[in-house]
Amino acid sequence: MSADETDRLVRTLTVEDREVIALLDLQVLARENAGRTFRADDPTYSVLNCLRFWEILISRMEDGWSRQDYYMVYGYLNDLDVRGAVEAFLDAMPSSLRAKVGRCVERLDARFRAVTREDGGAELSQYWRPLAEGNEVRWWWTRCPTELPPGW
Repeated sequence: MSADETDRLVRTLTVEDREVIALLDLQVLARENAGRTFRADDPTYSVLNCLRFWEILISRMEDGWSRQDYYMVYGYLNDLDVRGAVEAFLDAMPSSLRAKVGRCVERLDARFRAVTREDGGAELSQYWRPLAEGNEVRWWWTRCPTELPPGW
């Protein structure tokens, strides 16, 4: 799977941008390592990994899930949770980096909207309690893939 949009963003990052991202990644790594019996060196859900994960989901959907034998709904829920992490990263960034990363996220979000439909969370509320209880209102949670993947 390709993450072209994210890769284009990476090429534009300054040394200062990379330092901010590294600091955010260290905070994520500390949370990820908490309570583990082993210590990872790099966070799974780093800033750039989260952008890539979001872009890969969108690419899969744009391809009509063609390379997927199955894609369980819980994998999709995890990817939506990753989009929430992207939002938290944006909130924590200084304005110059937030603007740069935000433009990338806006392009990805537009692609996501193109392959999903607004259903008020009807489909996903069957699987995600916060949505069913009205506690999850972020827009990406209230959209359903236009085409459901195999195994859903």
